[in-house]
Amino acid sequence: MKTLKNTFRILFLTLAIGFTSCSSDDDNGGSDPGGGTGGAEHFTAKIDGANFAASTDPASLIGGTVTTNNGMTVATGQGSTNTGDFINFSIVNYNGPGTYTTGDDLTNNNGIMYGQISPLGTWASNGVLSIVGIQPGEIVITSDSDGVLEGTFSFEGYNGDTQTSKMVTEGSFKVNLDN
Repeated sequence: MKTLKNTFRILFLTLAIGFTSCSSDDDNGGSDPGGGTGGAEHFTAKIDGANFAASTDPASLIGGTVTTNNGMTVATGQGSTNTGDFINFSIVNYNGPGTYTTGDDLTNNNGIMYGQISPLGTWASNGVLSIVGIQPGEIVITSDSDGVLEGTFSFEGYNGDTQTSKMVTEGSFKVNLDN
């Protein structure tokens, strides 16, 4: 079990670093590419009632991907603050707009997490959570068109090191997809 928990932690931290280091917004100043639904990228939520908003200034720390490899499509999204706090998600076997659950079963590879730099910690909703009684998370993709992924999310994240949880509610995102 400890190996599984460490594997998930490494996976999510790798995703966080990858998304924090690049963004599809670097060249277009936050505008919607290809004349999509309009408006700038955003990644917002409430963490235990406190506002979280990913940075768009001086450089956008928001991004996403939808990739297919060996017949499996994975959608990811990330939003980070200038201080390094982040929320990211990964939907395995993504098949377009719809509702995706996290943390409901050990075989469910979908995940979403919140991480902070000070004090250092991550709170995740993944397959391991069904064991400790944390409620499943939900990612709702409302639109996937013209290179833009939009949706909402909520989850109860669990930190195995501190055995604490954080409620992430009112999550909303609009990310330009990297090619």
